Amino acid sequence: MERTLTKGDRLWSTLMEMACIGAIAEDGCCRLSLTDEDRRARDLFARWCRDAGCVLRVDPFGNMFAIRPGLRNDAPAILVGSHLDTQPHGGRFDGVLGVLAGLEILRALNDAGIKTEHPIAVVNWTNEEGVRFKPGLTGSKGFIGALDKAAIEGAGGADYFSELSRIGYAGQRLLDFEALAYYELHIEQGPVLELAKAPVGIVEGVQGVRWFEIEFHGQDAHAGTTPMDGRSDSFMAAASLALRLREGAISLEKNIRFTVGRVEVSPNSQNTVPGSTRLHIDVRHGSSPVLDAFERLMVEVISEVEAQENVRVGIRQTMGVAPVDFDHTCRERLWKCARALGLEPVSLQSGAMHDASSLATSLPTAMLFVQSRDGISHNPLEWSDPDHIATACEILAQAVLLHAGAPL
Repeated sequence: MERTLTKGDRLWSTLMEMACIGAIAEDGCCRLSLTDEDRRARDLFARWCRDAGCVLRVDPFGNMFAIRPGLRNDAPAILVGSHLDTQPHGGRFDGVLGVLAGLEILRALNDAGIKTEHPIAVVNWTNEEGVRFKPGLTGSKGFIGALDKAAIEGAGGADYFSELSRIGYAGQRLLDFEALAYYELHIEQGPVLELAKAPVGIVEGVQGVRWFEIEFHGQDAHAGTTPMDGRSDSFMAAASLALRLREGAISLEKNIRFTVGRVEVSPNSQNTVPGSTRLHIDVRHGSSPVLDAFERLMVEVISEVEAQENVRVGIRQTMGVAPVDFDHTCRERLWKCARALGLEPVSLQSGAMHDASSLATSLPTAMLFVQSRDGISHNPLEWSDPDHIATACEILAQAVLLHAGAPL
C-alpha cells in the first residue's frame, strides 16, 4: 500500500527510542505515572514537539498539549493522543503509540507544508493506567471536569499534585483553549483483529468499568490452636465471596468481565489465621443495567458471607467509567480514510478502558485499533507489526486532516 503522508519508519524509531525510558527485562517498559521515568518520557516528548514547531501547554492535571496552530486563531482544536505511562510490567506500545502517532502526523504535515484551518493538538494524558494513583484516567477525567481532586489516592501516601510539581509538570487552566473532537489510536490488546486477519479496526464504543475495594475484618488467631469452627478467617471469607461473585456474574450475562486482580492479606504470616483481607475487583460490561445488577448481587452475597464466615465486610467503589458509544461522524471519517487505502476494517467493541472513554462524554470521539499479536498487552511480549502501525497512523492522519479542514 502506498502511503501518502506519514512515515512509518520514523514513527517506529520514535517508539523504540521512547521504549528505552523505563526499559525492563524482555523488552518491556515500566513508566509509572509521575515517577522520574515518566518525567524523562515527558521531557523527550516535549523536546520532539518543540522541534516540530508546536506550542507546548500543560494543564493542572499534568496533561500535555502539543499544539500545531491552524489558519484560524479562534478555531477549536482537533485533539489526537493517548498516554505515556505504563503498567509495572508493561510493553512498548500501550498508550505510547497513540501519543507518538499524533507526533508523526504533525511532523508529516510539516514535511508536506500542509496548513489546516483548525489547530491540531497532540495530547499526553496523565495517569491513564491508574497504577500509582487512583482512579485511572485521571488526566482525561480532570480535563472534562469529571474528577473530584480530593478523591485521588496515591500508593504509599504519594500526593498526585505534589508529584506533578516535583517532576515539573504542574500546569495552569487552559482558559483560551477549546477542543472540537478527539481521536485516539491504540493497540487492540485483544485477539479479534488477529483472528480476522485485519490490520486495523474501528471501535464502536467502550465497555463500562467499575472498580471495588472490599475489606474483610475477622480476627488474627494461631493456626495450630484455633479450631476450624471457631475461626473468623478473613481470607476464607474473601475466597468464598470471590467464587460466588464470579458464578453470579456469569449467570447475569455471559459477556461480563469479572476479575479479582489484587489481594492483600494481613498479617501475612503462614502460621496465623488472617484477621484482615482486602480484595480489589474489576467488573466490565457494555450495559449499565448489567453492571447495576452485579452491584445488587454483590451486596446480597456480602451479607450472606458475613453471616456464614463470622466476619465484617466493607465495600467501596474506587472507580466508575460508564459505557460509551463513539461518535458516528468521527467513525465514518476513519472508515472513509481506511477504504481510500484499500482496507475494510473490522468494527469492534473495546473491553479495555481508554482516555477516549472520558472524552466521549464531552466531545465527538473516535478510536482506531491496530492488531495486537496473540492479543497480548500489559506485558513485555506486547507487539504490533510495524507495517500495521504505519497503516493505522496513515488512516488516522487522513481522518484528522479531513476534520481539521485540509485537503487529502
